[in-house]
Amino acid sequence: MRISFNPTLLGIALVFISTHISAISLSGRIEDENGKTLRAALVTLRSADKLYSETVYSNKEGEFQLDSKLEGDLTLRIKKPGYADKTLKAKADSHQPVRLRSLKTAEEKAAQLTNSAYIAALEFDSLQERKSFHVDCLSCHQLGNVYTRTPRTREHWTIILTRMLSFWGVSDEKWIARYVDILAQGFDGKILNASQHHEVLPRALKGKIYEWKLPDGVISHDVEYHEGTGKLYTVDQGSDRIYITDPESNSTENFSLPGEGIPIGGKFFTLFGSKNPWGLSVRHGPHSLQHGPDDHFYTTNTVSGGIGEFDPAKKTFVNHDIGGKALYPHTLRFDKLGRVWFTLSASNQIGFLQSDSKEMTVLDLPDTSTRGTMPARMPYGIDINPSDNSVWYGRLHANLIGRVDPNTLEIEEFDFAINGPRRMRFDAKGILWIPAFGDGELVRLDPVSMKYDRYTIPPLAQGEIEAPYAVGVHPETQEVWVTTTTSDRMFRFLPEEKTFIAYPLPTTGTYLRDVIFLPNGHACAASSPVPVLPTVIEDGMQAIVCVDPGDT
Repeated sequence: MRISFNPTLLGIALVFISTHISAISLSGRIEDENGKTLRAALVTLRSADKLYSETVYSNKEGEFQLDSKLEGDLTLRIKKPGYADKTLKAKADSHQPVRLRSLKTAEEKAAQLTNSAYIAALEFDSLQERKSFHVDCLSCHQLGNVYTRTPRTREHWTIILTRMLSFWGVSDEKWIARYVDILAQGFDGKILNASQHHEVLPRALKGKIYEWKLPDGVISHDVEYHEGTGKLYTVDQGSDRIYITDPESNSTENFSLPGEGIPIGGKFFTLFGSKNPWGLSVRHGPHSLQHGPDDHFYTTNTVSGGIGEFDPAKKTFVNHDIGGKALYPHTLRFDKLGRVWFTLSASNQIGFLQSDSKEMTVLDLPDTSTRGTMPARMPYGIDINPSDNSVWYGRLHANLIGRVDPNTLEIEEFDFAINGPRRMRFDAKGILWIPAFGDGELVRLDPVSMKYDRYTIPPLAQGEIEAPYAVGVHPETQEVWVTTTTSDRMFRFLPEEKTFIAYPLPTTGTYLRDVIFLPNGHACAASSPVPVLPTVIEDGMQAIVCVDPGDT
């Protein structure tokens, strides 16, 4: 059912229809307090339980159209940078325009800035120091939100930085003290006087955002799609669970991984006596997952040091121990031979599992780095070149890219001056796309010529550097999608035009992980900032976020 209106006759900007029917169509116009129309406002329709939402953008005339199957006690929230948010009930036959109040006070304006603005305000001795700080301190969680920018004493920051940097093996007191200085002086509680330019290209205004909140999520790290069931599967590293989300019913159930006799703390307890590595009281700690050729999901289990295998039909799970001192399996990808390759971040290795025989192979990586004083090497992202089945990986803290010959298993490594290569992907032609986390760039590498191009991801203000986490290549369009962690945006890069399209996201504090694509073309990722608090992420819940570009 659809209700249309004539703005000339009615003089209105918003029409709601009754929410007791199974489908609604909302249309209207967003204005400021003086009646000026507002472009690129985010209009979000939320379900009664607040666990599902759909968001559209207002066009250049300030108008929006939002069609949904939602019913019940719905709410509509309007959000626009520079203006106070407004939340309304989905009330039938409302004939008033939605008018937003512009922010007046410095406190209001500072509170609305994204985390990237607060990170940009930190003072560094050099650009390289800043880039290294990005890689060292923004990799697992956000900085700049209300929780992290709260003023703390130097003693408190020293405790925090000592714990944080110990994850990378850093014990150098001068190194820790330098980062303490940066954060203690930068997060001093003073009102930040900064401005951001939220440019939204016309093509982005056709987009639509879908969000499914994950109740009780701890670190719901990655998401994968199962075409047979039409459901989204998300692993939770902090609770040993798999979330199963049905996009049709907008409901989520969870599956608890069986212990299999593995102690709390897994291999970290076995080797080091630590029951709570990184504060996680779990046995497996699933980080990533991939759908395999046998219709099973395979997971990297960071704590148990294994590759998990989950049967979505039978809902059974088994952990395949990698063996030896292999620690922290991270990202995994399948090659053409049915082998699932994975990085081992804490033990500086990569390996593969034969999905049929379950035979495990582990390869030691060179102990090399462009950062001589950084103990961590951190093999991170990994992908398979479709042209020759070679395996490519990035080492986050060593700033190096590596290649494994698929037949001889010979390893080569290359320095492309990338600060913090994260989760990369090949396109159909064998071009490797790399997110440079510390540089705020997307890197295009041709493995044949070994030539590369760098594209700066547009920041929200001069002096800011975007923090790209992962890339995904759309299987049909071959466009490159980039997830980020500090500015509440997802990016779409058009290789032919060399253009980025930014999609602002409705939830403050979004921290996007790996990218997947649904059969309908939507680009999706899990949002999982740490810790899960209302002062870190809006509503205090992690989520699955999908972007429909609307023009493909």
